[in-house]
Amino acid sequence: MEGDRDSSVDRRVKAYGPVLFVLFAFAAYNVTKNGAVVTSLIATVLVTSVFLVLLLIGNVTLRLCQTLFSIVTHVSQHSDESVWSIVSYNFSLNTASATTVVFGALLFLGLTITIRRCPLSYAWDFGPYVCCPLIIFVYCLARMIDLDEWESRLQFDLSFMKGLDYGTGMAYSFYYGYLRLILPSTGTASKSIIEKIENFEDNHNVTFPIHRLFILIPSSGYIPPDLKDASYQWMESARELEEEKRSRAGNIGRVYRNNAYKIYPGGRMSGAEPVYAVVEGASALLTYHEVQKHNHPESVVYKRYKKEIIQIFHKKLYEILQSEPDTRDLCELIYYDDYDSQGTKVNVAEIILKRIAKMKKSA
Repeated sequence: MEGDRDSSVDRRVKAYGPVLFVLFAFAAYNVTKNGAVVTSLIATVLVTSVFLVLLLIGNVTLRLCQTLFSIVTHVSQHSDESVWSIVSYNFSLNTASATTVVFGALLFLGLTITIRRCPLSYAWDFGPYVCCPLIIFVYCLARMIDLDEWESRLQFDLSFMKGLDYGTGMAYSFYYGYLRLILPSTGTASKSIIEKIENFEDNHNVTFPIHRLFILIPSSGYIPPDLKDASYQWMESARELEEEKRSRAGNIGRVYRNNAYKIYPGGRMSGAEPVYAVVEGASALLTYHEVQKHNHPESVVYKRYKKEIIQIFHKKLYEILQSEPDTRDLCELIYYDDYDSQGTKVNVAEIILKRIAKMKKSA
């Protein structure tokens, strides 16, 4: 990645370098007509600093608008990203940009103190044959030093990574490292999730309306240890289904378990008969959520692209499940926002019941 970045900088220097030289030389030549060479070169540099500062003012304005928009979005989505991290992200500069900004600002400040009048009127006195080339010079310089790098990061499209993004990786890992092991029957002693649910029904004299494993995918990535904490006490763990033992990567007889939950429509005090379902959160997302809470080098990036990464995880996991006949009808993914438009935490039990009702209706 560092090599690609260096090569990109080299390409920009080669592309813009000759253009910058020609533009500056043309402007300096027109200034030289009216004075000594050294004095004219200094004047050309000072005029350049004026237009550079004007460009910087516009750039700062755009960054400020994006920062305010990000903060508002951060509040409305109940993101745990700090305001300071948003500000530092939007106002970050690479080394070349920072050096140019400081140098141009110092020249502009010195010019302002020296002439004691509006620097723009000073620059404009040199006429269009000096000002116009230098305006173009400043624009090309900003492109060469990648002053707008922050904007390209904001508009980064994860789809260009061709499956190398975090969301796609989580989906494959979660499927082949877990769902592929506990969902289908392997033709041996291992039972499918449907067989385990049916055995649970026979052993406890209950009925499951849907014989599938429901996987919760909250937009925040956070899933509590007990789902009753996300359901306003509408849900409670019943019992575990039959455990699954597999030997994986040197771990002999690793145990996998799934939990059956009782869901009380209207709450436990409503008197309604409980609805049984096998439900759990996508554990890969909880790991992703915990990574963001710590100060790792990648944590800031993961926070910024959280929504996109989780959506990609959901989409890719669904595609994998549907592409495999052995798991196609054994798992139901439920993607949902943790909070509604008023900022109230949603009741995940209601979301599950609505999905069950929809599936029964379409069956």
